[in-house]
Amino acid sequence: MVRILVALDESQGSEKALEAAVKLAQFDGGQVTAVTVLERTGDPHLDRLAECVKDQALGRLDELLQTAANFARSRGVQLLPVMREGHPADTIIACAEAEKADLVVVGSNGASHERRGLGAISDLVSSHCPCNVLIVKSGGC
Repeated sequence: MVRILVALDESQGSEKALEAAVKLAQFDGGQVTAVTVLERTGDPHLDRLAECVKDQALGRLDELLQTAANFARSRGVQLLPVMREGHPADTIIACAEAEKADLVVVGSNGASHERRGLGAISDLVSSHCPCNVLIVKSGGC
């Protein structure tokens, strides 16, 4: 059984990554873990000031994970939801190691210079992850 880790955020690339991970799991009976990452600023003062915003973000990420679990379940795949805080690429890689993932699936919006979403993150994950990485593009060629 293949262990698949899919990284989710609120982007279209992330939706495509989830679809691909679930399809792969359906094909070979794989196990899917979905991870979302609440990015930390690295500044403790800013992190304290942003508690209200953080609570809202955690709520959105929890909803995203539940939606992903429902999507997978509707296709006969069990999905384990995981929420972490930290730098997205570092956290995805650490989660892949902890989950002993055979494959990490990430979305890309096609522009690696983007600072938001999984565009630049997918580049970092693919460069440093200890297992295979599938990057799923959301747009056309």
